[in-house]
Amino acid sequence: MNPLHERIRQLPPGVEFLIVVTWAFGLPIFNSILAIGAAGGGGDGTSAVTRLQIGNAALVGTLVMELVQSLFLIWFLRIRGWTLAKLGLEISWRGTVLGSTLLAVTIVMLVVIVKLAEFVSPVDIRVAMARYPAPSPQLDMQLIFLVSTVNGIFEEVFVAGYIITALSQVRGPWTGINVSTGVRLLCHLYQGPMGILATVPLGLLFGYVYARTRLLWPLVLAHILLDIIGLGYRASGHAP
Repeated sequence: MNPLHERIRQLPPGVEFLIVVTWAFGLPIFNSILAIGAAGGGGDGTSAVTRLQIGNAALVGTLVMELVQSLFLIWFLRIRGWTLAKLGLEISWRGTVLGSTLLAVTIVMLVVIVKLAEFVSPVDIRVAMARYPAPSPQLDMQLIFLVSTVNGIFEEVFVAGYIITALSQVRGPWTGINVSTGVRLLCHLYQGPMGILATVPLGLLFGYVYARTRLLWPLVLAHILLDIIGLGYRASGHAP
């Protein structure tokens, strides 16, 4: 019997949770918080804004980081008795239909939120849009597909599948949904105010769907397609 494996199996659930969340999201949260002060404003709030631009190098960095993180987490959680079946990650026609529906609902929800924000405070929403990270026009489409796929799987497996499952067992599903949404938000603070407007309702919706259905594939599919659409469409110059 491997002594290291035995030590890992004997860890309390709380320590396991801390290790997984810290390893998966600690660095992204840290970098996201650092990025909060990277943008400034002046005048009408748009003229002096520094906008983060997402280039091919940034996508490659995200890809490498998430693959490295995944190697450790898969090894660690497998020893702890976690499986993809326990998380509900199984590709099926039902999950694909639900994922496509979730994608459509999410897009409509985000459009409605932005329109309401524009109606309530048009100046503030222009500032928020000006701070939202912009994909470089030189982004490689194959890289967009690859990174979107890896990122969609990575985020939903750990921010939804693991966090909600782990916390639901001891604190109930709504604790899991709320913590999952909070972690999503902390990872996307670099997106500025638009990150809050988009991530909080998305996190609650995705978390609720997962808690009710116990199917992870719909979330993964919707996330992948959202990333591809968002990066590909905006990189082509069709959106601000």
